[in-house]
Amino acid sequence: MNSKSTKLLWGGLILIGIAARVYFLPLVSLDMEVYLLPWYDFILQHGAWTSLGQEFSNYTPPYLYLLTLVTFTNGLLSKVTAIKLISILFDFFNTYLVFRIVKLRSNDDRLPLTAAALFLCLPTVILNSSAWGQADAIYTFFLLACLFYLLQDKPLPALVLFGVAFAFKAQAVFLSPFLLLLTFRKRIPWGYYLLIPVVYLLMMLPALAAGRSLSSVLGVYLGQAETFKSLSMKAPNLYLFISNEHYASGLFIGIAITVTAALIWSAGCALRVGEMKREIIVACAAASAAMIPFMLPKMHERYFYLMDVLTFLLVFFIPRLWIPAVGAQLVSLMTYSVFLFISPQKTPSPLGAILLIAAALINTVLVIYIVGSQVRALKE
Repeated sequence: MNSKSTKLLWGGLILIGIAARVYFLPLVSLDMEVYLLPWYDFILQHGAWTSLGQEFSNYTPPYLYLLTLVTFTNGLLSKVTAIKLISILFDFFNTYLVFRIVKLRSNDDRLPLTAAALFLCLPTVILNSSAWGQADAIYTFFLLACLFYLLQDKPLPALVLFGVAFAFKAQAVFLSPFLLLLTFRKRIPWGYYLLIPVVYLLMMLPALAAGRSLSSVLGVYLGQAETFKSLSMKAPNLYLFISNEHYASGLFIGIAITVTAALIWSAGCALRVGEMKREIIVACAAASAAMIPFMLPKMHERYFYLMDVLTFLLVFFIPRLWIPAVGAQLVSLMTYSVFLFISPQKTPSPLGAILLIAAALINTVLVIYIVGSQVRALKE
């Protein structure tokens, strides 16, 4: 492909990515109606500073800081557009990080630019931010930045960024087995993990200064865990097939299995791997992001967002692993469609139920394939 054709491809993909986001902007999801729009209105009604000191949301304060900022566009932008622009902005930040990470693999800008342009058009990325208005692009940005520094053997800024990601979303823990693997390989000193709670507390300071209690900001994730009493919130994992009659036992057993499997995986990979090459690091990060939400109970469909992003990124380091990238997008597209378009209420329609079952089965094969491929790649 010549230079002109390549530039046209990049430009076309970028325009498609922007156009898709504009198209989905008017969509108001159930989550926006129940959570995000009322939070926006609360901030408008009570004022920015006063609101930060109150418990009106089940999200941590860092997201509320961003939500507070966009309330200043009230009268210029619709509420829905303003809220979605937070995540859409991070889509573009993530696009830049995809470029920088792939550039570590290739000195030629063509491959990184192609990766970035394609990333902007990923169905998962488009629907999560511009259709759903969710915040997964935000914590993913800091995790991608964490990975970027780990690929350069710079663990200090990496752990700081992981702490920022965790301050936004608890789902950052999906990379914990990956970080532990690197610690076993002496790439991350144990003491650096103290940075995570320090960074978390620093991120809470504005809310604390505004009057919110320390116990409140420390207990957000515990409160989130108690919101829904369900083993699977339409997540494409095997808990979809387990009755909620077994909620208590399923929760305990699921968490125990996940912690045990994560420790075995981290230690086993650390022993098995030869050289921690960059493609191996990306493969391990993708495997961690795939297996943890698959094994954990109480997962939502969008909790595989990080897996979707990292399996896409992995293609540019190990091209033969393109199947997981395509499969992950397919699975997320199926589950997102159930929530956004087919049966947005709590009970799936017959078509929605069929799609969820198919997605869970496909995802089971994908996760096994991803982890198996990653483990085989350790000795290459």
